[in-house]
Amino acid sequence: MFLSSCATMFNGSTETIHLRSEVADTTFYANERFLGTGTSAVTTIPKKKLNSTTLRAEKEGYHSRSTPIVTSFDATCLWGLFLDYGIVSIVCVDGIGTGAVTKAAQIDYILTPERK
Repeated sequence: MFLSSCATMFNGSTETIHLRSEVADTTFYANERFLGTGTSAVTTIPKKKLNSTTLRAEKEGYHSRSTPIVTSFDATCLWGLFLDYGIVSIVCVDGIGTGAVTKAAQIDYILTPERK
């Protein structure tokens, strides 16, 4: 009960991010975590870690491409104002507990390495 609030219930506490490249055999990373090799990869990142995650695409003989995940405010958490004035639901659960007060500003990324 205390691990759920509006943003967490409706939008979850993780974000699914899709990466694509126009170059075959691209290797994808989220920070230093290997995601896969090919032309696409998918990862799930806890919302609490979105602000500190950088996506990267590499290939031998190419310049790597990287981008941080940009976040925005998830207004769904404001429904907590009607539950408990937002004290527990917004501050404690969505803010501190799950990080669900934020969401990824975009979930699809094209990271194509450039030839050297």
